[in-house]
Amino acid sequence: MQALQEDFNVSSLVVLCAQKDIESLWGKINAIKGAECHYKDESGKIIVTLESQSIEEEIKLLKQIERLKGVLSAQMIYAYHSTELETLREEIQKQDRIPKVLRDEQTSANEITYSGDVQGALDEILKIQ
Repeated sequence: MQALQEDFNVSSLVVLCAQKDIESLWGKINAIKGAECHYKDESGKIIVTLESQSIEEEIKLLKQIERLKGVLSAQMIYAYHSTELETLREEIQKQDRIPKVLRDEQTSANEITYSGDVQGALDEILKIQ
C-alpha cells in the first residue's frame, strides 16, 4: 500500500467475480495505487482494502474496480477516516477482552467451551465512547 499523509480514509470491499477471473482480477486490483487484495476464495470473492486521501478519491477507486472486466460487483463494507481508526485503536488497547484461557498456550482447543455472543462482544469492544 502507498504511504499516506496523516489524514486519510481506509475502506474494505468485497469484489464478486466468476471463479475463472479471480487470478486476473487479483493482479489488476493490486496494480491500482491505493488498493490491496487480502483474501480470495473459490466462490469468486476477493476482499480488498482501499486507502485514499479523501472520500472522493475513495469513490473513484471503487468505481475503477467496478469497471474492471470480470467484476460482477464491488461493495464497500466498511469505511473509516484516520481519526476514527485512531479512536478505535485507543479503545481496543484500553480493554483486556481476551479471556485468560485463550492466552494460555498450554490450553488445548478441546478444553475451550464457547457460550457467548461474538457479535455482541465485538460491538461492545468497538463501540466509540
